[in-house]
Amino acid sequence: MNETRRTRRDFVASTGTAAIAALLGGAGPTLAADSLPAIRLKSWRVVERPAAKERFRFFIQITGDNGAVGYCRALGDVKDIRAAEQAVAGANLLDHEHLYDRMVSNNVPEGQRKILDIASWDLHARMLDKPLHAVLGTKKNKILRYGDVRGTQPDFTPEKYAKSIVSYFERTGLKATKLHFPGTMGMPDSIPFKDVMATLTAVREAVGQDKILAWDPYPRSAESATTSVDEAKQMMQLMDELGYAWWEGPLLPVPYETQIPKYVELMQMKPKLRIQAEGPNSPIGDGTSYGDMVRWAEAGAVNQCSTDAYITEGLTHAKRFLDYAKARGNLVINLHWAWAPHAHLVMAYEDSVCPIAEFPMTEDIPKEYLDGPYLLAPDWPGIYCMD
Repeated sequence: MNETRRTRRDFVASTGTAAIAALLGGAGPTLAADSLPAIRLKSWRVVERPAAKERFRFFIQITGDNGAVGYCRALGDVKDIRAAEQAVAGANLLDHEHLYDRMVSNNVPEGQRKILDIASWDLHARMLDKPLHAVLGTKKNKILRYGDVRGTQPDFTPEKYAKSIVSYFERTGLKATKLHFPGTMGMPDSIPFKDVMATLTAVREAVGQDKILAWDPYPRSAESATTSVDEAKQMMQLMDELGYAWWEGPLLPVPYETQIPKYVELMQMKPKLRIQAEGPNSPIGDGTSYGDMVRWAEAGAVNQCSTDAYITEGLTHAKRFLDYAKARGNLVINLHWAWAPHAHLVMAYEDSVCPIAEFPMTEDIPKEYLDGPYLLAPDWPGIYCMD
């Protein structure tokens, strides 16, 4: 783990022509399992970084039979991956799709599955001495990031919340933020419909037209914005007029049988803003399955979806979302919270797939990679900066 941090100049020099071509829209490197010698899992162990915060100090280190190593945080405090080890015995750690599917078919617990999956990608990139996004094919070297401003009861007012947004932009230097204030669900934390509409308007008027705004109704007792499709249509029309970028949770997304058609009805209005379904037990929130995301997208019920490599399934699962969106051409993936795996993934896809990144956890990403409103492309080998 005593690696030397490379400079941005080193990164450009080491990735060379392939990275430059990728940045200009050319093809990235081949990831086929047979493009490199197969690497099998030799061993794994728990390692500790004492200088890190308690929540982030333990990692699982895997070692391949060629001596290459890879790391993943001990997500969910999982420090035993024996079930994953047994399931992938003899498998090629560099054949990520097969490795992931093999763990699924062998009923490896999700906590172990995502750790070995992420660590295998980290090993792959470290073995090539490249950042993961360069292995995937770098498409950009920075991405706009957005922040988060919470507004909750009691004593919530549109004017007070709008002032807090202005103050947040001034303090952080960001150009984009998500609004987190409750919807009008008739629950304890709810806000009356007219006050929701007034808040959306007050914020836009307060910050001006040059800032990027999105709304995610919150907290959890009121994660859907409205009580009906009619209310949702009115809010959507207002948000379009005000130039909002996206909206999470216009309606409850479950059960499928009743909610997908309602979301389709909203989407048939051809909104300019992006629509993402979210809410309690959401099928396409941060922890959704690939199949659920496809079901909603194919139905024409959403044009944005969120996922999280740490919360659910790992990096290969998140990459499948991105590859599907890239192939589909009219779907945006909003990677929840720019953890280190996400920081690499967003750099490997065009803005049409990943236009913005949720502000990162600097325990995962050194602060020098935050440049004003932008997240800069990691330039260290692998996924994690381990020095």
